[in-house]
Amino acid sequence: MPLLTVTDLKVAINGEPILRDIDLSVDSGKVLGIVGESGSGKSLTAYSIMRLLPAGSTASGRISFAGKSLFSLSEAAMCKVRGRDIGMIFQEPMTALNPLRTIGDQIAETIKIHTDANRDQVRRLLLDTLRRVELPPEQFPPSRYPHELSGGQRQRVVIAMAIALRPRLLIADEPTTALDVTTQAQILKLLRRLVDEDGLGLMLISHDLAVVANTADEIAVMKNGVVLDAGTPKRIFSGDSHPYATELLEASTHVPAIVSRAAEKSDVNGNGNAPLLEVKGLVREYKLPRDNIFARSKSFRAVDNVSFTLQHGENLGLVGESGCGKSTLTRAILGLEVLQGGSVRLNGQQVLFGERRGLAPRHSMQAVFQDPFGSFNPRHKVAKLIAEPLYAAPQKLNRIEQRSAVAQVIERVGLRSQDGEKYIHEFSGGQRQRIAIARALISRPALIILDEAVSALDVSVRAKVLDLLVELSAEFDIAYLFISHDLSVVRSVTERVLVMKNGRIVEQGMTGTVFNSPQHPYTAELVNSVPVLGYSVR
Repeated sequence: MPLLTVTDLKVAINGEPILRDIDLSVDSGKVLGIVGESGSGKSLTAYSIMRLLPAGSTASGRISFAGKSLFSLSEAAMCKVRGRDIGMIFQEPMTALNPLRTIGDQIAETIKIHTDANRDQVRRLLLDTLRRVELPPEQFPPSRYPHELSGGQRQRVVIAMAIALRPRLLIADEPTTALDVTTQAQILKLLRRLVDEDGLGLMLISHDLAVVANTADEIAVMKNGVVLDAGTPKRIFSGDSHPYATELLEASTHVPAIVSRAAEKSDVNGNGNAPLLEVKGLVREYKLPRDNIFARSKSFRAVDNVSFTLQHGENLGLVGESGCGKSTLTRAILGLEVLQGGSVRLNGQQVLFGERRGLAPRHSMQAVFQDPFGSFNPRHKVAKLIAEPLYAAPQKLNRIEQRSAVAQVIERVGLRSQDGEKYIHEFSGGQRQRIAIARALISRPALIILDEAVSALDVSVRAKVLDLLVELSAEFDIAYLFISHDLSVVRSVTERVLVMKNGRIVEQGMTGTVFNSPQHPYTAELVNSVPVLGYSVR
């Protein structure tokens, strides 16, 4: 008998049908993977099981857990189930954790609510749980706060909260989306170990097909609130499945057609081999707080003597795990960081920090960030958001010219010119990223820095955005510095790649050569951590 059975589940919000005829089951000691694009109903299915639906929702059907109907339980009875019998891991640990409370208090809260354990018993269980999620309290004391941990460590804390009382069912909603490949591999290995050791059932929700294929025993494919197909990973990804599953597979393995123009652009500009971007001996240090007023001041070197070049029309990748210095290096290139050493030159001009004469070369660079919603002012209409780089342009446009330029760039990224009159919250994630690209494109930059620009997108949307970036690079003679923790994306869109660790570039070269024959042990570790779609699955 399955641990969890969902039968004919229907959910409507304010009368609008969202989920229809959902049938799923999870066995003890097994992993059910749920894949699909944003809006397919994956997370809402999980919230239905937890009875955490938003206001205005109505649900029907049957959800049976260990032989009990969850819909028939009172809210008080359901509160006893959540945390003790069913645990949930949420997608973003920083929003799931309270920044004002220590990690120990937050893990212990679950134990205190659901048990009568005394203080010593609570502490023993807390320390044991930290060890089980590979956060030994000797290194990561319970007195730490969430901001003192890395992204992967925070995700382990969220997992610890969910498994503290050894629940029988664990629901993980996109638990690895924002993590680098090495941390992602560790988290997935941890989840699988918990399934095998505790015999719990795991529902793993993700838009990353490779993650699900290499972890799950069964897979359900969802679209528009319906389960289109379900079966083993081998059957789902072998072509003997619903056409939509095949579409997702093709989008996951999509490789844009890239034509290198680095040599061509150097000749056309008359620059010979002169690079577009030249970074020499870059050093960025941060002062660390002193233990006491008598202690000597210490510093942390986030970027340590980094040098590289980027040619005109070239796509260059930068990879490395969280905390390696990628974002600090990006801010330094954009002239947003004070440097302790080295220089940045764009088209031969030095990029300076905080000086007016440094604005000219900086104007030729633009950036596209990971979270487009967070990088826009929600109070302004899209047309004004896109036009922002024009306000700092050396050559000013009048109102009519500006309106025409905005309309052209909106249409070029695949949206309608009238979309400029909308607000950013009225668009999907993929559309917001297109708007972010339009904003970067409008000043006709020579270089666009893409910082995790597609990491949070569904596979089909990601494929379209990558194709768009390749088209724009060829059409407008743009070079890209592509920063990502997703090595499969970097492999598909870049010609050269830099591998960064602890503030240093430890390996660089042609992308195919570096990934196929890594010379540095850290590069080999990154490559081996990437989940690969194939038939060698569980």
